[in-house]
Amino acid sequence: MASTNPNKERKRISLNPLELTSPTLFRCPISLEVMRSPVSLSTGVTYDRSSIQQWLDSGHITCPATCQPLSSTDLVPNLTLRRLIHLWSGTPPPREESPASDNSEIGIISTIDTVVLHLLNESDLARSESAVGYLAAMRKEEKDRVISVLAENLERSMQALVKVLKNSTEIESRVRAVRLIESILASPISVTDSKILIIKKINLFTELVHLIRLGSLSAVSAGLDCMQATIASTEKQKLQLEMVKAGVVPVLVTIIRATEAPHEVVGKAIRLLEQAVRCKEGFEEIIEDAKGIIEALVPRMMKVGRGGREAAVGILWVMCNKGGDNGARDAVKVAQGLVGRLLVVMQEDCSPVVVKMAGDVLRVCTLERDKEGRLNGNYTKTLNTMPF
Repeated sequence: MASTNPNKERKRISLNPLELTSPTLFRCPISLEVMRSPVSLSTGVTYDRSSIQQWLDSGHITCPATCQPLSSTDLVPNLTLRRLIHLWSGTPPPREESPASDNSEIGIISTIDTVVLHLLNESDLARSESAVGYLAAMRKEEKDRVISVLAENLERSMQALVKVLKNSTEIESRVRAVRLIESILASPISVTDSKILIIKKINLFTELVHLIRLGSLSAVSAGLDCMQATIASTEKQKLQLEMVKAGVVPVLVTIIRATEAPHEVVGKAIRLLEQAVRCKEGFEEIIEDAKGIIEALVPRMMKVGRGGREAAVGILWVMCNKGGDNGARDAVKVAQGLVGRLLVVMQEDCSPVVVKMAGDVLRVCTLERDKEGRLNGNYTKTLNTMPF
């Protein structure tokens, strides 16, 4: 009887990548097997060519993963992902996909492959953290290439980064992961509708709130920046409710009230609160402590930059227009120093919308003060006069 060579047996097993635990990124959403010819649809989702072709040939005109209607049924080869799969499985990439001649270019691509593979390693948090740290130290050219690769595979990349954000014990690792998420969401490669579905699926706002509550300046700033980028990268109204449901309103109010918080950070919090107050649920939360929020907001609105001032005007305008029955309008009327600040804002190079909102709020303030005899009846006719 022929003897079995254990070394040959180990070699045979190791050469069959489909028998190993493969990264989710490499598996087709339809067949759940490692893709041999990855191609992307117009929605940005990548499938194995044979699986998605069978889906389309059956008469379907939607993306199987997102259920979105397809603007085109063209299949675009995902060469970057194909090269990563070959690297992971230990087989050489097709000759035509190999980098051409520049040795430095070969080195860059090899580094990118390694970083992406480590980042998406679902079973090893330490490797994912190391990849995030390495990426933070990369040159801009290399980092931009990695961002492009990750944006092309948005859902799996976001899941991997949220894993680091959620499970890492190092604050800086979590901050780096958030900064990377921010860059991916800002990438023009990712599809807007896909972003919204993924952001909801991974509970991104909830994890960002947890990061901000850690209290360190880097964590707070990164969390606020990522929230702003998330809102800006999509249709705002579709994510305002998600942000409010994650518990962001009390966190933002705490930052605005914190006298030791840097003006730049407070400005970011005010801009996000202005997004939250435009949603019914967000307004209902804010209205519960309208007087306290306005007392904290007004003294700081001139110190937080133009964007922060305009957002503060937006918050006050919503309170005046929606908060009459809940005391918010009354709180705006009696806010100390608000009239002078509104006049300054109106004389800045603001948009016509902001100028109109500031004028509306100013009218509310001056009408109340006229009743109390504290202002001249002609005050509202001199809006271009500096109060100082």
